[in-house]
Amino acid sequence: MPQQSLTEFVEEMEKAGLLVRITEEKRVDELPAVMEANPLTAVLVENVKDCEFQFLANAYSNQDQYAWGLGCDKSQSGFVMSELAKGRVKPEIVDTAPCKDVILTGDDVDLTLLPLFLHHDRDGHAYTNDNLVVSRHPDTGVHDWGIYRSMFRSRNEKMFDMTCTSHRARINAIAAQEKGQNLEVAIVLGGPILDKVASLTGVPADTDDFEVLGSFYGHPARLVRCETIDVLVPANAEIVLECELMASEGLTHDEGPYGEFSGMYGGGIKHNYRAVVKAMTYRRGGIFQHATIGGAHPWYTDNMLQLPAVEADIFGALKFAGINVKEVRCPLGGLSNIAYAKIKPNGGGDAKQALGIMLTCSKLALPKIAMVFDEDIDIWDDNAVQLAMAFRYMPHLDTVMLHGNTMTVDPKIGSDVAPGTASKIGFDCTIPMGPQFTRASFDRSSVFMLADPPADVTELAEDELTSAMADLIREKPRAWKEILEHFNGQPYRTVYRAFSNLRPQLGRCDDAPWYRYTFSDGDFAVAQPETVVHNYDPRHRP
Repeated sequence: MPQQSLTEFVEEMEKAGLLVRITEEKRVDELPAVMEANPLTAVLVENVKDCEFQFLANAYSNQDQYAWGLGCDKSQSGFVMSELAKGRVKPEIVDTAPCKDVILTGDDVDLTLLPLFLHHDRDGHAYTNDNLVVSRHPDTGVHDWGIYRSMFRSRNEKMFDMTCTSHRARINAIAAQEKGQNLEVAIVLGGPILDKVASLTGVPADTDDFEVLGSFYGHPARLVRCETIDVLVPANAEIVLECELMASEGLTHDEGPYGEFSGMYGGGIKHNYRAVVKAMTYRRGGIFQHATIGGAHPWYTDNMLQLPAVEADIFGALKFAGINVKEVRCPLGGLSNIAYAKIKPNGGGDAKQALGIMLTCSKLALPKIAMVFDEDIDIWDDNAVQLAMAFRYMPHLDTVMLHGNTMTVDPKIGSDVAPGTASKIGFDCTIPMGPQFTRASFDRSSVFMLADPPADVTELAEDELTSAMADLIREKPRAWKEILEHFNGQPYRTVYRAFSNLRPQLGRCDDAPWYRYTFSDGDFAVAQPETVVHNYDPRHRP
């Protein structure tokens, strides 16, 4: 898909039935309710009172939306992202872009031009949260971008949450701090799904994220230079805030709390970096994009873009490790802290190895809970997942536990625990391998449907049917299903009575549902002891 402006993207979403357009004027304090009222589609508010920007939210809130953005089925989004992340296409730098229509610098910078509002009732202040934050490593100059929340501090100051140790912008800030320097960063507001998906894809630290973006586009990403800092931003940006992140001050300024993606306030008040906004550039009549998060239905918010990102990290890591992975899914209710993988085990250790990889491979430090399933399980069917966990998982045999990093907003991480440290668990829900296990025991049962009887069936008397049934079983052991199918059309009472006459002479195979003769003298009335033939294979009849 080519690089799009946000206006083009909105039009395409509307054509696909993925966006609701609201034409009546809304106050900024009404915007949270508008977002809550449209959990399954994007929403565009054309007129915001006392604000020159349109308002867009919920534009990548569910799996159908980002699968549409990637041009694939949702079950393949992790695979597609993993493959696209391997590509590198050098960007193209252009002289100007629509985000340069208005350029405010110095004392003219005024963040209150944006539609600022309290999203959740206990938030520390108003946030912009659809922020693609672009920074460069102070030594290598490699561009990184990722999505970070940013709290309002004053008309020309912002706060970033960079407490998660996996964030590359945090790594860049620490590198600058060690040099006694600050870090130049740009906040890009507004962009299509593909930009957001590409920004979350896990790649090596020495990889320029804009080269990866070009791989997602299928052509060089067009970038434009900032006005006051030495940072490049995508030319399709709507609003750009050029900032000096005060890394030399350290993580010293209060930030939060915030209604997290978990739907809770697990992060509390944090201490983070302060950023001074040196310039504010934007497209005239542009779109301010906000990310839905938390709230009444946290599984239908823009923060669920983490789902395909984690899926892609896991799919790529499993494949690289030689695991025959088929699909990866992060279920909605798990909020990217639960992940499933469908694999085809080639050996007894594949499932446990897969769990270790799943719990540790993502740069987002997710998931906390991982489960691995055989390829016959539809991991997009919650009932099938629960059935496999109920009967293919044995706690003392199939549990993997480890300690490691997870998201710092997890409310189970208490204040007395080192930041971001938690335990993780994996569940092996595959059919076990080994001579003590019979895979047939795990076969799914299906309802027996006897076909309509043939039209030319001649009804047999009980003794005739008994004799015919005896001949059938003498040929080879028979399942009751085969007997019913063979005598389809005979009165069911006669069939069951004939079998009753034979039953004293029949034994069973303990690993299959077949009946066989234990002796044969033609006397069906003489009762004999039943015998069980162990490990009998009906294909090798003695």
